[in-house]
Amino acid sequence: MIVLVFILTALGTLTLVFITVKFYWGERGTPPLTGAERKRQREVELRLRAKQIEHTKQHPWKTRSSNFWDNQKNSSKK
Repeated sequence: MIVLVFILTALGTLTLVFITVKFYWGERGTPPLTGAERKRQREVELRLRAKQIEHTKQHPWKTRSSNFWDNQKNSSKK
């Protein structure tokens, strides 16, 4: 009985250590990016931001009518 309790306790402890290391520390434990990696990451972010801006230009926001009873989105009516 004591051996079983010890085995289950050790298994539970190892599981908690694994979860803590894997999910809580994860990528935060990695060293900061080097100069070339930072530059590459910045270029990726700029490309994604350019895509967002282009999408926003092609699909502008549609505002709602100022009439309280009209609940439709109409960009042409004001």
